[in-house]
Amino acid sequence: MHLLLIHQNFPGQFRDLAPLWLAAGHQVRAIGSEQEPPFGEAWAGLIYHRYHFANRDEPSLKERAAGVALLCRQLRESGIRPDLVLAHSAWGEALQLRRIWGASMPIVVYPELWGHRRALGFGFDDALNGMSPVGDGFSRQNLLADLALAQADAAVVASRSQLASFPAPLRPQLTLLPEGVDLERIKPDRQARLSLPEHGLELETGQPLVTLISRNLEPLRGLRQALRAWPLVRQQLPEAQLLLVGKQGQGYGVEPPRGDSHLKDALESMECGGINVLNWLPHSQMLQLLCCSGCHLALSYPYTLSWSVLEAMACGAPLITNIGSPIAADLEHDKDALLVPFNDVDALAQAVLALLREPKRAQQLGDQARESMQRLFNLKAAVRAYEELFGGLIGPKKP
Repeated sequence: MHLLLIHQNFPGQFRDLAPLWLAAGHQVRAIGSEQEPPFGEAWAGLIYHRYHFANRDEPSLKERAAGVALLCRQLRESGIRPDLVLAHSAWGEALQLRRIWGASMPIVVYPELWGHRRALGFGFDDALNGMSPVGDGFSRQNLLADLALAQADAAVVASRSQLASFPAPLRPQLTLLPEGVDLERIKPDRQARLSLPEHGLELETGQPLVTLISRNLEPLRGLRQALRAWPLVRQQLPEAQLLLVGKQGQGYGVEPPRGDSHLKDALESMECGGINVLNWLPHSQMLQLLCCSGCHLALSYPYTLSWSVLEAMACGAPLITNIGSPIAADLEHDKDALLVPFNDVDALAQAVLALLREPKRAQQLGDQARESMQRLFNLKAAVRAYEELFGGLIGPKKP
């Protein structure tokens, strides 16, 4: 099978799937806008094509769509024709695929979610009461999703919450295919240690360590709630440590106060200690950190599922998430995780204290979360499900 994968930030959602398709002997070609990443041995055989923007800082939808279209046209004119195209569609990558590849090409799109105000926190995060979204919210993304669905043979979403975000008339066009993580590679380590001397940190299992990991440390992923709960935790457990990992950037929703980062603004008003901030970690160290974690905070608006939540569950990290988060629909309170209301910082603080003070209970929750991963987000099962979907589309469309 010859697959063409398209994602502006490749590999994106195909990060763990594509190497297994390569390992299975499929030919995998990819289109993205980033310089070719140093993939390593698992990506041997990948053919990568990069498209360019005239304006790298803020390319328009027209530029994004045109960049993908130009490369696809060049591939077609050089005699290259994949068996199937799988395209992320949130930035306009899928807009011209049907016109270029023709009616016989199986096209699968990945629209992520149908945007709504609650996904940006409005009507969900009490701190945003009276505020308005920046720009047009999700109207543009929803239009792109609608256009992508209209030309696709199939569309996939990665979680039940993302499926539920779409209007009921569109849901029959969507297939729920959780992406999964490699549970043979990512495992709990009860003897985990992580040395970060440049940050003055020596971490190991058994410490009262709380973690929060996000690409951007921003309100979308519950930053404000975590920081508001932290003084309550420290009052009762002064030795507790909170480790925040992520960039101090703005991804979605409202802009930071005074144009600065949300994190800096929040920390300026705090008087308690025990907080360390890291911009990022290599993936191997991130996994060790999760294995050391005595409590992982997976707080979020009802947006897309994050890799760090799945990897925390795979590592057996005791999890706290909020009601309405992308993962909450797949978890049972006090079985796989502790679930708290998003705006209730007292409940969040008490949940953190419960896990740090009761390590046996915390480990039971972590063990059960990993078992749920086996059932819900198993990478090998995801690969099989995708291949079944692809096979069903390629057969009928073969010329």
